[in-house]
Amino acid sequence: MRLLACLLCLAALAEEKPLVLGHGSARYQVDLKWAKVDPAVAPIVNAHALAEDKAGRIYLVTDHPKNDFLVFEKDGRYVRSISAGLGGGHGLEIFEQDGVEYLVHVDAGWHMAAEGWNPSAVEGRITLLTTDGKVVRKLPTPKELGLSDGKFMPCDVAWTPAGTLLVADGYGSNFIYEFSLDGKLLKKWGGPSKDAAGLSNAHGISIDASDPRGPLVWVPSRSQNKLKAFTLDGRHVDTIDLPGAFAGQLCFRGDKAYAAVCWTRDAKGGARGQSGFLLVLDRATKKVLSAPGGGEPRYVDGKLQPLGQAQAVFKHGHDLYVDSAGDIYLGEWNAQRRYPAKLTLVK
Repeated sequence: MRLLACLLCLAALAEEKPLVLGHGSARYQVDLKWAKVDPAVAPIVNAHALAEDKAGRIYLVTDHPKNDFLVFEKDGRYVRSISAGLGGGHGLEIFEQDGVEYLVHVDAGWHMAAEGWNPSAVEGRITLLTTDGKVVRKLPTPKELGLSDGKFMPCDVAWTPAGTLLVADGYGSNFIYEFSLDGKLLKKWGGPSKDAAGLSNAHGISIDASDPRGPLVWVPSRSQNKLKAFTLDGRHVDTIDLPGAFAGQLCFRGDKAYAAVCWTRDAKGGARGQSGFLLVLDRATKKVLSAPGGGEPRYVDGKLQPLGQAQAVFKHGHDLYVDSAGDIYLGEWNAQRRYPAKLTLVK
C-alpha cells in the first residue's frame, strides 16, 4: 500500500510539472488554460489573432457571431467583449493617432455559425473602430472601388509609419492594398506572380520599421513555406525559406521575430492537420533559433532543414503576439474552440 501511495504521489507530481517547449535561450513554459473566461459568456470558434492596447490589455479577434473581440488582462482574466455584428474576424491591428486609440477588424469573409463547423464564404471587409467598440467607418472593398480583382477575403492589416493601412488579401487576390484612414485606395501591389515576389496565401502582414534597409513589409506566402519582405512601395527585397512550415505573419519584439505555424508539410507535399508549432527567429540574421512544439532547427551549409512538429501540444498555430517581457500569446485555428495559450519565457 505504501509503495502504491508513493507511486501515485510521483504520478501526481509528474502531472503538475510545467510544460516547457523551445530550444536554446528561447524556451517557454506553456499555459494552455491562460484565458479565465466562461464559454457561455464569451464564446469563440477560432482564436485568430491578438494585439495589445496602450493599457496593456490583450485583444483577441474571433469569428463567433456573438462577439468580435474579447479583451483580457495579461494574467488571463477576462475583461469584456466587443460586439459590433461584424463577423468573420481573422486579423486585427491597434494603433494610436491624434490621441485616439483605434482597433482594426479584418473580416476574412469566412463566417461561422454559433455551433458546429459550417463556414459560409462572403465578401470580406475592413472596419475601423475605437477600442471601446464604436465603429468609425468601413473601408470600401476592391469591388466597390471598381476593381476586378475577384472576391475580397483579406487576412490581416498593418499600420504604416505614414499613417496608412496595408491590407493583405490572402484568401482572395493576394494583392496588398494601401488605404488612407478615410477609405481612399492609395496603392495596390503584390499579387500571385510566378517570380520571387509572387504571393500565395498572403496570410498576414507586419512592418519592421527598424530594419537598416528601411521599413520593410513582411508578408507570409504561406502555401510556399516562405516569408517575403517588400519596401513600402511593394518592391521585393528579401525571402525567408521555412521548408515544411506553413507560417503566418511575423511579430517583431526586441532582437527577435516570431511566427505561428498552422501546419507541417506532409510526405506528399500537402498540409498535415493538427501539426502546428511556433518559430522564434533572430531579427538581424532571420535564422530560426527555436521552434516551441517543433523539432530543433538545424542548418546544413547555411540552409534550414525541413521543420516539423515534435510535440503534439498545439493543433493549428494561427497568429501570435509577443509582449515587452518576451512572453507569447498564441491563437489557434480549428482547435476545438480553445482559447489562446500563453508561453512565458524561461529566464
